[in-house]
Amino acid sequence: MLEALAVALGGALGSLGRWQLGVLFKQWIPNLPVGTFAANVVAGLIIGFVTGIDLASLLQPQVKLFLAVGLCGGLSTFSTFSNETLAFIQAGNWTAAGVNIAANIITCLVAVFIGLKVAAAVS
Repeated sequence: MLEALAVALGGALGSLGRWQLGVLFKQWIPNLPVGTFAANVVAGLIIGFVTGIDLASLLQPQVKLFLAVGLCGGLSTFSTFSNETLAFIQAGNWTAAGVNIAANIITCLVAVFIGLKVAAAVS
């Protein structure tokens, strides 16, 4: 039961964070999915860090569930990324779709790598 609560609380906080990032970036850059991109990158950093710390056996299982499954699961959003990319394709903007795909995948992989390296440095 404690594990389910950890995931649910983390998911709620992550979802609220994703929504707030979307609202914030929509004000500044209304025509680009920057909020989704930012949420995915932040989630990548967090999950890389959590994975790195967990490899050093420094996390309790409930904390890992809260952060990796709940928070990162709620914060990152493959479905919204996919929907926004498809909207570019349907509008005939293949360049924006390609840039969105490449930027999200490459940057998120780099973010996870950086998170792992930061965790290794502090543990």
